Formats: sequence, C-alpha cells, structure tokens
Amino acid sequence: MNIIVLNSGSNGNAVYVESARSGAAVLLDCGISRRQIELRLKVHGRHPQNLRAVFITHEHADHVRGLPVLTKLYPLSTYLTEPTFRRMYRNRPHKGHRFMENSATVTVEDITVQAFPKSHDASDPVFFVVTTGEKRFLYITDLGVHDAAVAGMLAEVDAALVESNYDEHMLETGPYPPDLKDRIRAEYGHLSNLQAVDLLRRHANGRLRALILGHLSENNNTPEIVRREMEALFAERPDFRPALHIASRYTVGDVISV
Repeated sequence: MNIIVLNSGSNGNAVYVESARSGAAVLLDCGISRRQIELRLKVHGRHPQNLRAVFITHEHADHVRGLPVLTKLYPLSTYLTEPTFRRMYRNRPHKGHRFMENSATVTVEDITVQAFPKSHDASDPVFFVVTTGEKRFLYITDLGVHDAAVAGMLAEVDAALVESNYDEHMLETGPYPPDLKDRIRAEYGHLSNLQAVDLLRRHANGRLRALILGHLSENNNTPEIVRREMEALFAERPDFRPALHIASRYTVGDVISV
C-alpha cells in the first residue's frame, strides 16, 4: 500500500491511497481543487486516472470543495452517506455518487474501504479503514472524542492518519472567541495534541509502522509542538516506533509505503 497526503488542514483535506499490486487508487476526501490534486499527484508520478473512487467523510467544505470539478472531468464514483449528500448543496459530486451506510464496506478492484461512524458536528460523519492485501490504513480526522471502534482499529492497522488539531495552551490563550474555542474542544469538535497522544499511548501497538499526524490548526498548533509531544510518547514506549510524519496544510507529503 502507498499513501500520499495531498493536503491536511482546515484549508483542505485529501489523501491518496494506492494498491502497490494493481496501481489502482482511491481518494479519501476531496477538499482541494482538481488542479491541485493533479499537480500534487504529478510530483510523485501519479495522475487522477489512477483513481477508481472518492470516499467522503462528511460534508464540510474542507473535505468536499474539490468534488464538483474533479468528478466532472474524471469518471469517478463518489461514495458517501445519504445525509452527507443532502447537506452538501453546491459541493455535491457532478455525477456518479453512490450512497453507503455509515458502517458499510465497499470494494473497488483490490481495495476495500470500511466506514465507521464518528463524533463530529456534521450530519453523518464517518472515518475509514482502507485495506489492500494484508495492509490496513486508518484515516481519522475531525474527531471530537474517540470511542471503542477507533481504539480497536488502532491495534489492527499498519498505518494511520490521526488528527492532532490543537495545542491546548495555544487555543486557550489565542484570539478565537469563546464559542469557537468551546466548539473545537467539544465532543463533536477536534482532538487536541494531548488527546491524540493519549489515544495512541493506550491503544496503538507495534503493528503500526507509519503514523501520520494531521489536520493541524494554523492558529492553535505547530508541527514542532506535535513532534515534541510524539517524541515524548516514543520515549515512554520503546515497543512503539512507527515512522512519524506530520502532514502539511500547504504541500504534498512523501509517498508512505507499508
């Protein structure tokens, strides 16, 4: 399995997951423009023609704004829940949308995508586990609070992109109004760095070979803080040594192979 984070943040989210055996790929979320998807894939010798489908976690613009143009120009199926589709309005896929339940499993060529419900302030938000061959990838952002499904999956995957949205001190002392701070911290908001570390500390194990921390806030977090928090966790857990990647909100990441 090859994973490329095209962008991760409130300005847009999109992750390319490819079967190393067949070359077929799926896109998880489509929150950046068709042009940026093309350019960022080209950096690594890929093209949207490798894509077989798009899977959408929820209807917020930073996860769907690129869908109308991408699905107009490329013959892609878009999988999403019906409540998500009904709330999307102008960011709906141009054509080829297919409804899936929030606990459904969809197979596209040799790639299987399984959906699970999650806690976030959207109509029917989900997270995904992608499987190719014996390899599994967990993709979970925009998570107010984790539950048993999230915890259980962390022990069963080879790679994961986990939200590490905000530093608690930066959020508390920053310029956001109180109601926005409360929304971010709520059980339907986002995970802090400390919450992400606690989730990984208690539930990840040695199977996890690649760890991507994503959806970092532009105003309430920094890659340096996230890396420091994770290095402290690694020092506690000598059995837990995944390759660490901090996803960028500005540029495409490396090809991560597991």
